[in-house]
Amino acid sequence: MFKNKTFEGEVPKLTKWLYSSSGMFRDMAYNFVSMFLLMFAQYSGLGKVDDINEYIAMYSVITIIIVVLRIWDGFNDPIMGFIIEKCHFKSGKYRPWIFIGALTNSIVTFLMFWLGVHGWTYVIMFGVFYFLWDFTYTMNDISFWSVLPSLSDNEKVRANITTILSIFISIGSFIAGGLVPILSSSLGYTISYKAFSLVTSVTFFLSQLILVIFMKERKRSEEVERSSETMHFKDIFTVIFKNSQIRSSIIGVLLYYTGSTILIAMGLNYFYFNFGYTEAGNYQFQFTVVYAVSTFISQFLFPVLIHKFNIKQKTLFEVSCVVTCIGYLLLFGYVFLDPVEFFPLMCLLGFIIFFFQNFTCLILYIMIQDAIEYNEYKFNERRESAVFSLRAFTAKLASSAQQGVMYIFLLLGGLYGISQTISTAEAEAIAKYGEENVNKIAEEVAKIASSITGADNIELMSRVIFQIGFAIIPFILTLACHIVIRKSYKINETNHHIITYLNKKGDN
Repeated sequence: MFKNKTFEGEVPKLTKWLYSSSGMFRDMAYNFVSMFLLMFAQYSGLGKVDDINEYIAMYSVITIIIVVLRIWDGFNDPIMGFIIEKCHFKSGKYRPWIFIGALTNSIVTFLMFWLGVHGWTYVIMFGVFYFLWDFTYTMNDISFWSVLPSLSDNEKVRANITTILSIFISIGSFIAGGLVPILSSSLGYTISYKAFSLVTSVTFFLSQLILVIFMKERKRSEEVERSSETMHFKDIFTVIFKNSQIRSSIIGVLLYYTGSTILIAMGLNYFYFNFGYTEAGNYQFQFTVVYAVSTFISQFLFPVLIHKFNIKQKTLFEVSCVVTCIGYLLLFGYVFLDPVEFFPLMCLLGFIIFFFQNFTCLILYIMIQDAIEYNEYKFNERRESAVFSLRAFTAKLASSAQQGVMYIFLLLGGLYGISQTISTAEAEAIAKYGEENVNKIAEEVAKIASSITGADNIELMSRVIFQIGFAIIPFILTLACHIVIRKSYKINETNHHIITYLNKKGDN
């Protein structure tokens, strides 16, 4: 099953499509945990808590656990990148790690939502399983993304695979972000999240299993292999210090990730506070459809704009950042309007933000890959795993930041009492009726939650404070990303062609 399979020349179609399509299921699993694990803890995992101060204390500890473990990723990701870079199994360089990471992470993801404990016991178990989830996903994530720049040194081929992969990733994100809120509104958090964790765990593992069975890795040159074998752990860190282009692109990705994921992380709470508990899922689903449509359109247009109309990547990047920033500012002003009456306006703003945000994301990915080519030209080493361990690190740091931002703005807005009340109501309803009586549980929880959520039941100042975290913080981070890339990233289409030519010449 794990027999080593390599290719030379063009990327095999089966490898191209299996690799791209598998991104849908792995990102569906990742986004489910990233977006909803804290929501599950907030509204279900902690269970019945009568004392608001104790509830905030438990939630605070969970937030600290996430932040601390994300900092640990500062060591975990490079360590894993170093291990993958040094190891080359008979069955391939990346495929074994993809499989091991997917298998172990699928098991942990399932167990995180089926612990069956509450209160401080849940907090302790949360810490243990979140550590395991993070560690196992890192194995799969770094090896999976390291495959992308290794498939081809042709920029157009890589851009094409990146675009297809992004489309499938968006589908996975759409399924998780759109379906879960509806299920949680109709079935309650405990039952819906348990069911979805089972689905995502199974599909994630199966998709990665099929990938490692049939995918072929590109044959690596003897020179690149020698470079990997002689690599030292410190080289992971020196690569970002000595290569200004890798450093610029990684910092840009960190700022972009942090800004874009804050909007997603705060989304479900945002819809509860503005549209009410019973309608929040429906409105979020519609907004997620807007996200999916805008993302798909921009992904299909991206290669057309770049290759057919010859628009420079740097130009498209700068325009996208500026328009996204304007969209965030307008989104902040939305808080002063009636959320239901002006919901079409919010969808329009969301379309603009997601449409141009996706251009930013695609170009940043290409910049990282081009910086790897530059690293080979400048220092005669590629270091895909090392560089993509840094990309994974930025994603984890961004996730840590988003949890911290959400915690701060929920606290400043005085909104924790709402989630405590809903969590207690659901725990009491389950104890009263049993998990099998889904309709009775949902009806009882909805009755209580509807009376304390929605714009009519929450003070405007509380919603304004939350809106600052929801829109203004992403605006600042997107603007910072634009400034960093504009001033520091120097690789363009012309000099990249020269770099690629010289690298090929060197191989010969």
